[in-house]
Amino acid sequence: MKLEGRVVLITGAGRGIGRALAHAFAAAGAKVALLGKTKKNLLEVQKELKDSGAATVVLAADVSDEGAVSRAVAAAEQQLGPVDVLVNNAGIFALAPVEKMDTVAFDRMLAVNLRGPFLMSRAVLPGMKSRKRGHIVNISSTAGRRGFAGGGAYCASKFGLAGLTEAMRYEARASNVRVTCVYPSTVNTDLVKKAGMDLVPERAIQPEDVANAVVSLVAMDDRAMTTALEIWQTNP
Repeated sequence: MKLEGRVVLITGAGRGIGRALAHAFAAAGAKVALLGKTKKNLLEVQKELKDSGAATVVLAADVSDEGAVSRAVAAAEQQLGPVDVLVNNAGIFALAPVEKMDTVAFDRMLAVNLRGPFLMSRAVLPGMKSRKRGHIVNISSTAGRRGFAGGGAYCASKFGLAGLTEAMRYEARASNVRVTCVYPSTVNTDLVKKAGMDLVPERAIQPEDVANAVVSLVAMDDRAMTTALEIWQTNP
């Protein structure tokens, strides 16, 4: 389970699943690049990781901004080394029936949830392929498997991410680069709470559950990969 010295770049690393991923990878011995829009949140996570002894770098960037993504990946590799693992975790969420969905909100959902993983993956894939190693993990949602009323924009972005993941997997596999899509059900995060979604906190999936699952699949021997992983709560 140890990932000593591996460089892991996590988007949306300032809170929720991203924060839990940062802690889990640091505990496994990885160097962690923390990327997100809000630098204050990233610095707080970096401070939390200090006791683990993990090498970290904070990268304030919008994943939907092509130039910002290129600069962030370059900074991560300059300070920590080539990216071995990319976790595309950054995402936003909003509910509205299709006929009431604002165009700006729809476009922003696709920009963060789909364009972001595309830009991040495109930035690291050439290096991974040339080194003949690497792993990209895309955090989708069970909404990327099954649609639901009011989730048109969100489902479109997550279904799209699933398709992008599958295409990248076929493109990267011959170079010994693994690509995995993770589909968590509703996770007890601030994003879910702000959306007003109903859950029982003590029975809900926690960010740490997702993080531990991701670290486990990344830590598999390089000869094998998990192509997709659904995470459900046991007792809804």
